[in-house]
Parts: sequence; structure tokens; C-alpha cells
Amino acid sequence: MTDPQSNNFTVVVGTYTQSMPHVEGKGEGIHLLNFDTASGQLSPVTVQAAVNPTYLAVSADRSRVYAVREVTAKVGAGVSTYALDTARGTLTLLRDTPTPGSWPCHVSVDDSLPLLLVSNYLSGEVLALPLDAQRVPAGAPAVLAGAGTGPNAERQDGPHAHCALVSPDRRHVYIADLGADRVTRHPLAGGSGMPRQEPDLVLPAAPGAGPRHLAFGPAGRCLLVNYELSSTLRMYRLDADGAASLSSEISSLPTGFDGVSYASAIRLHPSGRIVYVGNRGDDSVFAARVDEQAGTLTPLGHWPAGGAAPRDLAVSPDGRYLLAASQNDGFIRVFSIDPQTGELEFTGHDYPIRNAVCVQFA
Repeated sequence: MTDPQSNNFTVVVGTYTQSMPHVEGKGEGIHLLNFDTASGQLSPVTVQAAVNPTYLAVSADRSRVYAVREVTAKVGAGVSTYALDTARGTLTLLRDTPTPGSWPCHVSVDDSLPLLLVSNYLSGEVLALPLDAQRVPAGAPAVLAGAGTGPNAERQDGPHAHCALVSPDRRHVYIADLGADRVTRHPLAGGSGMPRQEPDLVLPAAPGAGPRHLAFGPAGRCLLVNYELSSTLRMYRLDADGAASLSSEISSLPTGFDGVSYASAIRLHPSGRIVYVGNRGDDSVFAARVDEQAGTLTPLGHWPAGGAAPRDLAVSPDGRYLLAASQNDGFIRVFSIDPQTGELEFTGHDYPIRNAVCVQFA
């Protein structure tokens, strides 16, 4: 995970390089940064030019980076596969894969299947792309079409897939659909490893809540879901027999907050005991204690992100730091994490980067 001689991490950051209805894109592409764990500082390594490489996924062995091209189908949505060399500090394009649908906003990878999942926000479907021996997309994707609407006419006029993950037991794909107000679970077919269109489980959201992102507890016994429109966080128990039950629900906003705010990222601490959520509007980072065995979430507090619209968060693999990317104010703020409580403290270090959308430790 780290270089034992330097104790440094490589960080990859996706940005908006072109404007969209909700953002004025001024980013440069995919940034490779160095993070020094001794000083808590970020420094530049290189920038890979690309069109709206907003969300990224890094393979488990850190040799591949997958980046969506968040544009419409007409312009040419897609996903690009890069070879990552952390020692040399380079990204090398291996393949650009056009994908059906519009506004791919999330990508995740499971190296063992191997499978790449791309979530199309605007057109509402999830694409499951098989990977070849070089771990680049090969063959036609399975298309998991979304369906449904929600009560928020502006944001929930149809399905809007926002996140898809393979479950820790590699038996299912879970999809968070902001537009349809539901999380669905799709069985992975035997030998093909491709998900089935029809879900075998549906977890409905509170009307208008808007499921955004997902995270699994380290033991695989719980699912965490954050809801963009309601700024709430839920925990579901996942039983061995395939059942799922809501066990805890809390707000990610401070008590008494009466403004407009939308939840962004959800990130679990490597210990599995703390979860962090970004709030855009309140412009804070919220933390809660996770008890996977008891099935409970306990609020810990809020910390100012320092800038407008903290779009993404990232926790260092050693669990000592959290990075908060303020999309609209153009910087990443570095926090230290108290190892006992999970509380945050601003280190005094900000790194300037325009329109950051996704931050991943490699």
C-alpha cells in the first residue's frame, strides 16, 4: 500500500474539464498526486488530459485506473482504461471504450470476477463490462436498465443510476438509483459472472430521498446507503439467507440546519468503525460510528470542509488522513484522523485543483 522507504501514497483525482448544466468545468483531466504521510501534504506528479474523467476506480493491485467520460451519448460517453505505474508516476492509456447511454457518473471494478460496472446517471442504466486478461473491457456489456420515478420532479423524472458495486461475497451487484428512489440487488449468474436484469431484492427509499452511494461493512454483514436529496444515512443488515433489513437511519446534517444541502460521498474508514459523508450546502464532513454487529449508526460530529460543495472524500489506507475535495472552490483539504475517536483535525494543508469530482488513494 505504501512505499516503505518514503511512506508516500499515490492519489488519483478525476475532474470536470467541460461544463455541464450543474457545473462550469475548468479541470485539466486526471491528476496523479503524491501524498506524504509524514507531512500530510499533497504534491503534483502528472496530469493526464481527458474529457470529463469525473469518476475513477483503481484496481486492487494498483496497476489499472478506469475513468468514465461523463458526456452524453451523442457526444460519445465511454470509459478509459489506463496502466498505472506508481513508481514512475505515469498513466498510460490502454483502451478507450465507447459505452451506451449518457452521463456515466460512477465506475467500480471487481478484479476477481473480473467485472467493471459503469453507472449512467442521465439515461439511468448500469453497464456491466467483462474484462479480458489485460483487464480492459472486452465484449458487449450487460445492460441493467433502470425504471421508476420519485416525487422530486426536477431530480427524479426517471431512473438515475448513481452507483453500482459488487457485494463482498461476489454473489450480487447492488445499484443505487437516485431517480427511482430504490436500491436493487441483482444476482450474478454462475459461470458468466454477469448480473441478471431482474433484481431479487429491492430496498425502497423514503419518498424523495434519492439513493446516491453505497458501502459495505468489512464483514459483509451490512450495507450503508447515503441519500443525496434527504441527506440521510441508512444501515441495512444483510443476512446469510439473503434477507436485508433496515437497522439504523440518521441525518448527515447538523441539528437545526434549515438550508439546502445535498449529500455527496460516503467513505468507510479502513477499520470499518467510522463512516464519513460529505454535505454540499452545509459544506461539512459528517462522521458516524458504525457497529456492524449491533446494526447501529451513532453520530460523531461535523467538521467544516473549508470550501463549497465537498464532492468527494478519501480516507488514506493507513487510516490516518481524510481528503475532502471542494469542487466549486477548487482545492483538496487534508485532515488528520484521531485513531481512537475518528474525529477530524485540519492539518493546515490545502492543495489547489479545479473541479475535483473523485479522489482515490492508489
